[in-house]
Amino acid sequence: MSGLHERVAVIGDVGGHSAVLRDMLERLGVAFDPAAHSATGVDWRSVGFEWPEGLHVVQVGDLVHRGPDSLGVVLLVDRLLARGVWTQLVGNHEQLYVDRRVFDWAETVEAAASEALRAWWGEGWMVPGAAVEAADGDWLLTHGGLTRGFWEQGLWRPSRARDALAPLAEARADGALWFPGSMLTGRADENAGPVWAEAGVEVYPSWKRAETPMPFHQAHGHSTAFLWDREQWRAERWILPDLSLDVASRHVTFTNGDRRIVGIDPGHGRAPAPAWAPLILRDARVHT
Repeated sequence: MSGLHERVAVIGDVGGHSAVLRDMLERLGVAFDPAAHSATGVDWRSVGFEWPEGLHVVQVGDLVHRGPDSLGVVLLVDRLLARGVWTQLVGNHEQLYVDRRVFDWAETVEAAASEALRAWWGEGWMVPGAAVEAADGDWLLTHGGLTRGFWEQGLWRPSRARDALAPLAEARADGALWFPGSMLTGRADENAGPVWAEAGVEVYPSWKRAETPMPFHQAHGHSTAFLWDREQWRAERWILPDLSLDVASRHVTFTNGDRRIVGIDPGHGRAPAPAWAPLILRDARVHT
């Protein structure tokens, strides 16, 4: 458990864009020395920075691939993990380096990056989920989001987000964490695991159908129920009245009674998304 933080910034998928991650951190008050803005490449092992008091970051996975500098992203995050100001969740792109290769991806990261990812996973520096007790409620953070089916059958119905962490660790040990959903099989499955569940066709509909209210808020990356570049929904039509958009932040919010699920995948491709922002949770404690 961490201490009380004035701000916990929950950052969506980074996708190999170290310059975009730097810009995001600067918006949060991190002061980098001028070397961080080099046009010819940055050695993130030696760039100096000052971290603002009261800030902790949780990143929801998919640090690597697509963008030009996956290694730089990993090297920067490695330093932040060592300082204790960063919590790293595992995403499906990190799965390629820490577990079975269950999908094909044309690019691979440099050896130093893959070694770091495996070390984080082995040492518990990269985790399946995090719980945040914040001023506005109890939050569970995972890469893809927690479906109602996995909450019930995989985690045994925890009523608090922090009580989901031990069964998530067990799901990591027995492989259930990686249970596939529509992205791998082409078929929606409301039991999909929290690394692979797809927001608009698995996570949100599962809670809309549930007789049991969602016990805590959630935030996730991995997929978005609104395709920002195409300006169209990727969600079951019957749940659209429960969804709202924050276009400037590229957040999609699903409302379920007095609970919310916030999707924060900005949709970076080879080029970064034109706008994105973290989810800010205030006066918060982080549990992993």
